[in-house]
Amino acid sequence: MTLALLLLAADPAAGASQTYGDWAVACDNLAICEMTSLMGEGDWPEDGPLAASIRRAPGPQGGFEITVDSAKATDNVALRIDGKPVAQGVPKDGAVRFGGAEAARIVAALIEGSALTLANARGTIATISLKGSSAALRFIDAGQGRAGTVTAAAAKGAKPAASVPAGPAVPRIAALRSGGTPATVSAVLRKQMEKAAGCDEDLAESDKESAVQTFALGGGATLALLPCGSGAYNINSVPFVVRGGKAAVADMDYSGDGSGEAAMLTNAWWDAKTSVLGTHAKGRGIGDCGESASYVWNGKGFRLIELRSMGECRGSINWLRTWKAEPVYR
Repeated sequence: MTLALLLLAADPAAGASQTYGDWAVACDNLAICEMTSLMGEGDWPEDGPLAASIRRAPGPQGGFEITVDSAKATDNVALRIDGKPVAQGVPKDGAVRFGGAEAARIVAALIEGSALTLANARGTIATISLKGSSAALRFIDAGQGRAGTVTAAAAKGAKPAASVPAGPAVPRIAALRSGGTPATVSAVLRKQMEKAAGCDEDLAESDKESAVQTFALGGGATLALLPCGSGAYNINSVPFVVRGGKAAVADMDYSGDGSGEAAMLTNAWWDAKTSVLGTHAKGRGIGDCGESASYVWNGKGFRLIELRSMGECRGSINWLRTWKAEPVYR
């Protein structure tokens, strides 16, 4: 089972996502929405992917933030829509960013546009298709409850801004800080774990020889990541919690699809400083599609605090968020 299957579970309820033309869009459980541009086949530039993203906050006063990749440009750049200049900016950290009234003006201009370009004195840096961008903005209007109001970007109407609902409160997840010394997984215990996980057969020799990764969770508990299959760019593992010399498959949000199989994580990592368990499943090696998730430990299981995905393998390394929660450490 891959992470893609794990994310089909129903609880917690993630936000919605969609693809329209050359844009992918998603709204998370907080009604924070973002759309990002996609490349066509054969459009991959030598310097890597070039993309634009538009993010909007929820609520009556929710504004836009626009980010456009600027490759290696460091001087002043002009943003144009169908050849008409709409904004200027100076790139920082490989991107030029716009906010406030300027971002709102850019969004209004691209509704009927066909192409967005970024250029400096030496010529065009990036050309981004606007096909589907208007539909993506309508998706955001609907997702934030602003369709038919004066605040809508594409689905404008006469309803006042006051009729737009505020964004939902962020879920607060009880969590524990990790600490201590991780337990050792013996050869006998590993065999038991492999049988419980259903990955004791047909494993590649490299998987059999790979060590079980262990991390102290505190309170006498240890997270043990059991190798369970790998590919060219994805390494799978099954999470166990070890206590008192015994191991049990970890209880996790998105831990299965009701089949009774053990949870499978892909490219899992553990950050001891933040006490966060993460996964990052790539749809292909260049990482322009896939799903990622982050979890915290509450003493009994791992609870989801962030979920991101990109279903289109079309150049976007900006995976869109569909779930966000705030850990509260005890």
